[in-house]
Amino acid sequence: MKRERLIKNLLLAVIFFLVLRFGIIPLLTGSSFREYMNRITAGRYNFAENEYAIIVVGSEPEGIAAAVSSARTGLKTLLITEDSDLGSYIKHSMMVEIKPDEGLIEGKKENLNRGFYQELFGNLRMGFTSQDYVESVKKLTKQEKNLDVLYNCRLTGVVLDDRLLKSIRVYADGEERVLSASSFIDATQRGTLLELCNVPFTTGSGDIGLPGTYMPLEFNFMVSGVKWQDMRQIQKTSDFVIEFRDVLMGYQPFNKRTKIETPTFIEQSEDQFIISGIRQWGVDVDDPEDVKKAYDDALDEAALLTAYMKTALVPFSECKIEAVPDELFIPEYRHYTGRYTLTVSDILENRDFAGKIALASSPVDAGKFVGNRLSYTIADPNVYAIPLGCIIPVNLDNVLMPGAKASFRSLAATSAGYIPTRITMGESAGLTAAWSFLSRKAPAEILSMTPEQIKDYEDYLKKGGIYLKDISESLIDASTGQPLTESWAYPYIRELAEYGLIAGGSNNDFRLDSESSCDVLAILLKNAIVKMSPSAYSFRMSNVLQEYETSDRLNGEKVAAMILDVIGISYESGKAFETASNMNLFSKVPDGILVKNSGVTMDVVYCIAVETALMLQ
Repeated sequence: MKRERLIKNLLLAVIFFLVLRFGIIPLLTGSSFREYMNRITAGRYNFAENEYAIIVVGSEPEGIAAAVSSARTGLKTLLITEDSDLGSYIKHSMMVEIKPDEGLIEGKKENLNRGFYQELFGNLRMGFTSQDYVESVKKLTKQEKNLDVLYNCRLTGVVLDDRLLKSIRVYADGEERVLSASSFIDATQRGTLLELCNVPFTTGSGDIGLPGTYMPLEFNFMVSGVKWQDMRQIQKTSDFVIEFRDVLMGYQPFNKRTKIETPTFIEQSEDQFIISGIRQWGVDVDDPEDVKKAYDDALDEAALLTAYMKTALVPFSECKIEAVPDELFIPEYRHYTGRYTLTVSDILENRDFAGKIALASSPVDAGKFVGNRLSYTIADPNVYAIPLGCIIPVNLDNVLMPGAKASFRSLAATSAGYIPTRITMGESAGLTAAWSFLSRKAPAEILSMTPEQIKDYEDYLKKGGIYLKDISESLIDASTGQPLTESWAYPYIRELAEYGLIAGGSNNDFRLDSESSCDVLAILLKNAIVKMSPSAYSFRMSNVLQEYETSDRLNGEKVAAMILDVIGISYESGKAFETASNMNLFSKVPDGILVKNSGVTMDVVYCIAVETALMLQ
């Protein structure tokens, strides 16, 4: 029986590839493709009671996308969740407004999240309720006959065979069960399955030496008793949305870790609104007690903010808190190591990849390092690709890990971890797991396929509903009007960006041709040394650089003096430039750009900061 089953499965795999490569599948896309895949696979595989083709752990939106896309190929799929429903962080954190990512491709804006994302959110109104979302997910999962869902299920252990995960142990319905599958997908926020499999990870910004620094946590809450008629009256003469935002930005939070950022209100019913904008900064996500304290602080702040709105905004004069979330939304926690790690440089360069699973374009946000309501956008890309290697763990061949926890540098994750992108990654993960089962390859084996086979794989994802396109875009620096990568200083911009030490803003203006003041170089030097050469940094350096933190115009002599003072080299007064030149400290600066008594532009500042920090290593 086992031998017959093996032969049958091998024949089906051969038929699958012959049809995919030469048959009618190239003519099918979307629902037609799904129906065809279901037809050629459904009922053709014999699975034991606790055996599946694919098991998805986690009911986050990316997990729903993975499970549904897998099941639609006709393969027996299991979705397990610790919760009693499939609401996940959308429900528990009262998230009611999610917009798709838009990329700029060949001068045209393109919606990058199609397929399952549109199915999930396309029929929900702007400002959907938590219950709307839960019902939408319930409907989508119930109609998949190849999908089983196991609720209130706790993952307790794993069985590994070298680089393959063979089965998982779970506790559900009062008993422990052992569940096996060909491929597994960890769609949990914290990486519950990955942790049990000992996949290496960093927390927060640990990749740049700041493991306890995370993106701020988000708190939304509902108020009732809002007078909609008054709001309509105000809207006739002014923009109430802008007025609301301006008024709330004038509110001074009571708690030190609380900030109000881009506040807004989202209608739920005639007199009920979700208020968003409360952010909890400096929370150690790895410490449950600190997270609980942050939640309690946010609750207190919501009460104070509501009282403030009652006195400052006429339509809210009789409002009261109607509901609060079960938990804070945590946008960043762990970053697991995969076969490829997406970098900020990849995003700056709008990089394309063979074997991509999603396109993305959200800004890279380093605001977690500055706080105080300050915007700190490193860059806003046109569009870039996320490769399959980012969701395959470094030590496992048959596990996929879509979501913000994927193999991204922590700052890259602020862009690639955008919720709609997570969902597209999840959908690709489900399709990839099905591809792997049908082709009898572990997902990791896809990475070593020929270019032609990789192209077939991408075509398969497209037909499954993923929007993919070969891209060739350049990020234009606003200060020069030229592609950023063509600047001689780009290698230094790239290095600084990886550490969150440079900000082009939403318009990608890196001020390459702008003259600098002394304080700009002094502060950049200090931060570059701390991040890039931490063991070399000292209080002496801090005191030296502090003396240069003035608004005086920066020139070549002051640049030289600053560097020599930092590295502890003496020089004759007024001769620092000559001393530094003789030591070849400016060898990386193009000839004629850095002059002793002339102003210094930002491209030179970027170069000097990086070269000095590297020299101290």
